[in-house]
Amino acid sequence: MNGAHNRLHDDLPWHELPVPELLDALHTCGAGLTSAEAATRLARHGSNTIRAAAAKPLYLKLLADFSHPMALLLWGGGTMAWLGGTPELAVAIWSVVFINAVFSFWQEFRAGQAVEALQKLLPAQATVLRDGAERQIPARELVPGDLVLVKPGDRISADARLIEEWDLRVDQSTLSGEAHPARKSADPLSGQPLSRTELPNLIFAGTSAVAGTGRAIICATGM
Repeated sequence: MNGAHNRLHDDLPWHELPVPELLDALHTCGAGLTSAEAATRLARHGSNTIRAAAAKPLYLKLLADFSHPMALLLWGGGTMAWLGGTPELAVAIWSVVFINAVFSFWQEFRAGQAVEALQKLLPAQATVLRDGAERQIPARELVPGDLVLVKPGDRISADARLIEEWDLRVDQSTLSGEAHPARKSADPLSGQPLSRTELPNLIFAGTSAVAGTGRAIICATGM
């Protein structure tokens, strides 16, 4: 494949595209990528790994939530209200700062936990078609445009769009909390009032196949 045509469009609605258009958009084909093209994309996009943010002491994170520019303005506004003889207004303003800081801190803390949990869920190996042949490769070497094969028991290595499936069902409880496996489809979808995780023709990193088989094109890897 020509390197000049390797720009991938991350903002495309992958779930809406018919399979031929999907393959064209990702500059791949039903036989998968060539080894040379996969190596080029790996160098461009980086490895399919989830990188945890550098550890930062919790007290510094909490201090940052109390001292960003908007918070400082509100602290100042509360102080002026107190000095102006309206302590009730001052307390109300300071309460907004406190509640916002605690909420932001909790969200950041939970996001960090989610990243760590996802790192543990991602498999070490993936089955792909490369050079027209089925291969087992390290999951970290997956790239956008790779054609992956999914069978029962497999953990999904990266976000992908199904192009073929045979009664495929996927456990998405790590994302949705839904106890029952989701029935998947390879049909293009448009105008559906569904959240991303509810779209039946997409599969996601960290989920696992529990029944059936399928083939999917990787649309996004790593971070």
